[in-house]
Amino acid sequence: ERCSFVLFLAVKHRENLRFARTKLWGILRSLFRAIGVNLKKLGMTDSRDDVFYLTLDELYAFAEGRSVTNNLRRLVEIRRDEIDDYRKTLPPPERFMTRGAAGCYMLFPAILDDIDLLKEHEAKASSDPNVLFGTACCPGVVQGKVRVVNRIDETRGMNGEILVTARTDPGWVPIYPVCSGLLIERGSLLSHSAVVARELGLPTVVGVSGGLMKRLKTGMTVHVDAGKGKITIIRDDGEGSDKEKTTEE
Repeated sequence: ERCSFVLFLAVKHRENLRFARTKLWGILRSLFRAIGVNLKKLGMTDSRDDVFYLTLDELYAFAEGRSVTNNLRRLVEIRRDEIDDYRKTLPPPERFMTRGAAGCYMLFPAILDDIDLLKEHEAKASSDPNVLFGTACCPGVVQGKVRVVNRIDETRGMNGEILVTARTDPGWVPIYPVCSGLLIERGSLLSHSAVVARELGLPTVVGVSGGLMKRLKTGMTVHVDAGKGKITIIRDDGEGSDKEKTTEE
């Protein structure tokens, strides 16, 4: 009992610390937006939010007059292009090993896939194409349609669907009450989404192997046994399925 109480306090204090840290990020965001407003007034950028495409070192160097370049607008354009490319590229494996300059590997997703240390494990876990397994987080059985999203703004209008995403942060918590279940590709038992889901009693599976975001499409019907960490696809009629059927015909 004492061990359980200590563990409870540890988790509680961990979440309190994360909450305080989140509040701090809000304060810092306001400060940097003010810097962004000044940069726009000086004609160095086109928008106040362009400041978030610059590093701290670049901002300090510009303020202190030791910048390698004063063309901040061009730096912002480069970062925007890099982020657009990042969003179009599949995420790297959870575990992989590199030699030499690791940054070079990020340019070649096919090579990253070959050096995936968990590839064999995921292949075994997904031997049945209609079944996925993950870490049981909060027990419960639910069946319904899924909403697959990459960003929080894609959750608008949710009403009882099972939320499917790659990862979450504290900003996603207000969405949980309108979900019937939660499936997250990455994460562990102590990740923020897992802790909050247990507090709400929301059936949740995290750390799903077998390519959760690739396999599920919005509109598919799945059966989730969160206590076993098992996800079964009941109806494969999500977005894009009609298009695929037409192509096959």
